[in-house]
Amino acid sequence: MKKIAILFLAMVSAFGLISCGSTPSTMDVTSAKQAAINQSFDRVYGAHASSLNLDGAKTYTVRKGDTLTSITKKFYAGKDENGYYFPLIMLASRNVVSDPEFITPGMKLTIPDFDKNISDKRNARKFSAYFRDLTGVYKEKDTPAAADILPHLVEIADKLAKDAESIEKPAGGASPSPAVPSSAPVQADPKTSNEPMAMPS
Repeated sequence: MKKIAILFLAMVSAFGLISCGSTPSTMDVTSAKQAAINQSFDRVYGAHASSLNLDGAKTYTVRKGDTLTSITKKFYAGKDENGYYFPLIMLASRNVVSDPEFITPGMKLTIPDFDKNISDKRNARKFSAYFRDLTGVYKEKDTPAAADILPHLVEIADKLAKDAESIEKPAGGASPSPAVPSSAPVQADPKTSNEPMAMPS
């Protein structure tokens, strides 16, 4: 009887191992999904990297408690207080991290000059396309931070498209629609934002 019980336990264990081996774990599925999202980010960064002007760029080392919006506001204060222009920093730092939700203390981010990129309306069309392409990646993500960030990216893409239209209208043609002032921030309370903070490495 004892031998039968041992044989039965051995068979159950073997079946369990086979079952586990043939079914991907939740962690494997999550890792695969994140790898796909990283690839999507990298494709967008690669498509728009040539739009970036790195003259006058600075470097910033991420600290514990930082968020990308807080870093963005720190460097772009006085130019545009909207922290949701952080994709400009991500584009410049694409070789450091792909997904903005995975910044960690110690990472060195490149901070492009805001005036030479976003504020220069000659760049409005290409940066509108960049922010628009990023919205597609954020639709793939199912995190609270992504849900919070997505509408801000859409709003910025629309604003930049209007800026582009305001300088592309031919002289003597229809009067151009007024550009939205670059100082108009998207309203977001940083205390209630779902954007993740940099976690200890």
